[in-house]
Amino acid sequence: MALTLTACQGEASSSGSNTKRGNDADGKLLSRSMQLFRDASSVRVTARSAVAMGSAVEISVDRDKNCRVDAQNGFFRVAVERGGRTWMKWREDLLDNAATTPDGERLDKALRGKWLELGQDGRIRKSMVDLCTMASLHNVANVLADPRQRAIREPETTENGERVVPVRRGEDRNSVTAYVAVGEKPYPRKLVVDIATFSPTPVEFKLDAYGEPVTVTPPPASLTVRSAPVEALAEKNLAAGLPGS
Repeated sequence: MALTLTACQGEASSSGSNTKRGNDADGKLLSRSMQLFRDASSVRVTARSAVAMGSAVEISVDRDKNCRVDAQNGFFRVAVERGGRTWMKWREDLLDNAATTPDGERLDKALRGKWLELGQDGRIRKSMVDLCTMASLHNVANVLADPRQRAIREPETTENGERVVPVRRGEDRNSVTAYVAVGEKPYPRKLVVDIATFSPTPVEFKLDAYGEPVTVTPPPASLTVRSAPVEALAEKNLAAGLPGS
């Protein structure tokens, strides 16, 4: 999705050139922060997702496309090995809820305590691999990375006990604000996208950590289910948030 941000205008002052320089400097700070994000060997991000029934998901991904996805409501866990083999495990009480129907009973029997290895062409796997690409977040970062665009620095605040500076590009309902760490390496710690064409309400991405190892170990064969019929039942009964559901 293409994002269009209006240029930030400097506030009127008796020294307009100083205001312009300040905004240019803030634009460069924002650009440097986005470059640190793009250059990171790995990143851990928290954001809300329809695939978790509106709950937040925590996504850890590295440059080799290893990825872990954990729904913060505990509904599921996903592991993707180098962008290829993908496994998913559902919480047992979610299986209990599904077990009120014959299909749900089959799922409960097949998947309780086990991982489902997802087919390469399955809808669940495609949705999870797409989630791991964090395309929307990278799209936003690419827009903000342009050092030629000016930005507005807002008063310093804290995020999870860390000092950050909000730096905004754009204006009301057409803006992105990055909360940039104070220090020698201004990593972005949170992005708030407030663009009507992106989402009817502001979208928040929390960038929790950088450079952590993202280890994906295939589950033991004894705890792995490979079954197209079971996967089809899972798509029907356990994947309400998938596109097209």
